[in-house]
Amino acid sequence: MAVKFKAIVQGDVPANRLMVLEGRTDEGDITVKVADNDSAADFVSNRALTDGEETEVTLKDGVNIWEVEAHKDMVTGAWVVCREDGTVGQMSSTFGEHAEEIGFTIEPAVAGEVVKVVRRESLANGFATDLVNKVNDLESRVLSLEGGATE
Repeated sequence: MAVKFKAIVQGDVPANRLMVLEGRTDEGDITVKVADNDSAADFVSNRALTDGEETEVTLKDGVNIWEVEAHKDMVTGAWVVCREDGTVGQMSSTFGEHAEEIGFTIEPAVAGEVVKVVRRESLANGFATDLVNKVNDLESRVLSLEGGATE
């Protein structure tokens, strides 16, 4: 299921950045802005947006592949969180970090490149672990069929 609505953009937002629902104007219009380090991202900008622009937002449930700019170099399978200016960065074990996990990468990327992230509205139910295990199993089976070593 998807929900579509119009919203007013707060601030200039580059393409491929994590975004959040901000609130409403005095007139009742929904507002959106680029996510920050503490945000639980709601969606991704798929094009550059300008301050004050009215744009259509589509929120989808279930599993989604988000294309987001990488804050730093990323490896495949890295758990990511929101970083500066709506980019994604690898989850760290820094004491006190309260950022919500957004998902995990399915390919490597260099800082500044767009990386694909598997996103689900809630990863707390173990979905991601199951998917990673299935991918690892498939990888092992392919290696075995190709005559490579398996682990």
